[in-house]
Amino acid sequence: MTTHEPDAPRELILERAKTSLAEVIASLELDPADRARFADHVREVETMMRRLEEGVIHVAVFGMVSRGKSALLNALIGREVFEVGPTHGTTRERQSVRWEPRLETVAGGAVRSFSAASDAGPTVELIDTPGLNEIGGEARAQLAEQIARRADLLLFVVSGDMVRPELEALAELRKLNKPIILVFNMIDLYPEADRQKIHDKIRGERVRDLLAPDDVVLAAARPRAAKVLMRQADGTTAETWETPPPLVTPLKLKMLEVLEREGQALAALNSMLFLDDLNEQIVRRRMELRDAAADSLVWRFTLAKAAAVACNPVAVADVAGGVATDIAMVFALARLYGIPMTRVGVGRLVVEIGKMAGLFTATEVGTHFLIGAAKSFFAATTLLTGGATAAAYASVAPIQAFAAGYGSRVIGEATKIYLRNGASWGPAGPRTVVQHILDSLDRESILARIREELRARWRPT
Repeated sequence: MTTHEPDAPRELILERAKTSLAEVIASLELDPADRARFADHVREVETMMRRLEEGVIHVAVFGMVSRGKSALLNALIGREVFEVGPTHGTTRERQSVRWEPRLETVAGGAVRSFSAASDAGPTVELIDTPGLNEIGGEARAQLAEQIARRADLLLFVVSGDMVRPELEALAELRKLNKPIILVFNMIDLYPEADRQKIHDKIRGERVRDLLAPDDVVLAAARPRAAKVLMRQADGTTAETWETPPPLVTPLKLKMLEVLEREGQALAALNSMLFLDDLNEQIVRRRMELRDAAADSLVWRFTLAKAAAVACNPVAVADVAGGVATDIAMVFALARLYGIPMTRVGVGRLVVEIGKMAGLFTATEVGTHFLIGAAKSFFAATTLLTGGATAAAYASVAPIQAFAAGYGSRVIGEATKIYLRNGASWGPAGPRTVVQHILDSLDRESILARIREELRARWRPT
């Protein structure tokens, strides 16, 4: 199983990852709120940087409860580090320990020594996780998923023929594109014939679409004590109970095979995948903040335009001033999204959106001028009539203000989508985008907000 570029030397991949991590740390220009939001992610990037420098490989163990995950790690290490007990789901949170794997002999035959103390050997951090199926353990299952995404090598532990939840969990882990070793633990509980049948079934039927047959190994992390006959000094025999040593050598060999072949490349690739995920989250967050700022900006221009049009008694000037406000709004949005636009480009965009929305049809423009003319007449006669036509002005102005404000809102929303797509309408096209905006806007809500704005401006002081 190869998880990195086959032609790229491991040292080159490692250097690329180190460079990328350093660049990310240097380029994280976050405001205080976002720095707090992504504090854990930033710390993890820094941790990954140290891991690559130190050459530490993360190996995480997964499986359902009571499959002997913690006992298996203790057997690998050679001492009791991880908590083991009869309680359903003893492991409640992430636990980890550094391990320097050593193999001196295998099945009575000598093999070369392999340890982290040598130049070739890896330094491994073993990580224990809560059971994937703990009752009421949704948060722990989420923790296990997070650990899986950060680990370099995964061990999936079963203790017999696999059940559906185990197959589903293994399939989900497989999607992470990490190397996985499936460990058939507790083999001491089965007679030899049954053990072989289960082993063959797991390799041949259960995981053939997920793992290679060689990725399934046998283990007995905590063998049961067995009754044996001991010959006494006087020649007689006596029964006694003896606990066999753990059987984990096949697992050690498989782990070391994977880690020696591609350990550092795994860590480097995993760091790059995490960086991609972190960058996506930061970009998404920044876009959310930018969209929120754009919403606020569009509303400010919408209300400002509505109020300006309502208060301006000159028929032609109020329409011209409204168009100028829309152009200023589009310029402001372009600056917010970091998209450079010329005055000609902005003008064309406003006209294009207005045409698509039907804001610049003969009927709409004519109505604007008619209402504007009536408003101008009532404003001009207010002084002559001693204020008798002021009420008429106050009833006509909000109608024109709403029309102007509604048009600004449509132009603003369409411009946001255009800029968010990098000054492009995207595959849907401008007409579809504008029609969707028209269908989604709540006219009553816009009218109510404009009315409140006008009341606030016209309220006697």
